[in-house]
Amino acid sequence: MNQEQLKAMANRIKKRRELLGYTQEQFAEIIELSASSYTKIENAFQKPALNTLVKIAVKLKVSLDYLVFGGEKEPPADQDIATAVLDYADTNALIHAKEVLSKIIRAKTK
Repeated sequence: MNQEQLKAMANRIKKRRELLGYTQEQFAEIIELSASSYTKIENAFQKPALNTLVKIAVKLKVSLDYLVFGGEKEPPADQDIATAVLDYADTNALIHAKEVLSKIIRAKTK
């Protein structure tokens, strides 16, 4: 991996971490890494070990392919999924989604 690829990977990691609302310190703790080591990864000063890459990908909810190579589209954050459903679903799909969500809410409040 050359420096340009490392920087691109670091940018994908940072963008996704921020999208999910974690600080560097919070995320470093989640993946069981020191804050200084994580900062070096995110700033492209250090190549992460494979096990660290796997932890990062799992916690950021992305594939290793996306993380390392940018090879697929970034998965949406949860709020983006809801927006996409509202934007692209037809009336019948929205009615069905409302029924399902209502059942979930009723089950949780019992």
